[in-house]
Amino acid sequence: MNRALRKALMYVRTRMWEQVEYPDPEVVYRRQGIFGITRLIQTTGDGTLTKELLTRYGADIDPECWPIGPGITIHEAPEDYGNLSVGAHVHIGKQVFLDLTEQLIIEESVGVGMRAILLTHNNIGSGYRNKPMTRLFPKKHKPTILRRGCSIGAGAVIACGVEVGEDALVNANVVVDRDVPPRTVVHCTRVREPFRIPDRFFGPGK
Repeated sequence: MNRALRKALMYVRTRMWEQVEYPDPEVVYRRQGIFGITRLIQTTGDGTLTKELLTRYGADIDPECWPIGPGITIHEAPEDYGNLSVGAHVHIGKQVFLDLTEQLIIEESVGVGMRAILLTHNNIGSGYRNKPMTRLFPKKHKPTILRRGCSIGAGAVIACGVEVGEDALVNANVVVDRDVPPRTVVHCTRVREPFRIPDRFFGPGK
């Protein structure tokens, strides 16, 4: 193999690798729409690119926000990321799950630890046949708000409609299903006794 042919093959191989590792977002969007961009955001290892893509496709992100992720998962964004608002000096860690069914507002100087889950909707199976539990727990969606300076620990779950107050702290792996007052530390999952639903609720015709 002569030198010129080897050089050409090396060039082609490099360009193909670059397209796999660093695809052009405009090309991805033309071919696959917002779902392609969502996949790109989830797979990229670049937190700065993640921030740029979220902004380009509708999110309101302060220019002073730090790099986001990488490896974050965007849920329920069929058209764009317009339901996401992120303030200045915010840290969003690796592999965070962002549910954009409703508005998700993250104010300035908030820290969100890796693999945290931020939800804006709850649906245990609305529309499914033979699913009486949906009468007890109907589908809902409501904005979730993280106020200025609060911190969300790694793996924590913030449920739909919760507001975490200013300078509050939610420790790692805590499930938060109610508002957190400002300057409050939530240090463990709230203990609730399990309860059994009466059989009559599931009877014929229910």
